Amino acid sequence: MIELHIPAMHCGGCAGAVTRALQDADPAARVDVDLDQRRVRVESRLSEEAVTARLQEAGFPASPV
Repeated sequence: MIELHIPAMHCGGCAGAVTRALQDADPAARVDVDLDQRRVRVESRLSEEAVTARLQEAGFPASPV
């Protein structure tokens, strides 16, 4: 499981964009968003580096928790 902090994630629209960005790269990815903490937990076949790169491309820079 990959857990990341995404400071730019403020609302449900942001959460949806984060989820779509990850599931576009890995349709089987499980994405659990915690808006209050601005964190996301991801179960994916993608590496942590690939997940953070994908989020960066989508406008949501992330750092490991």
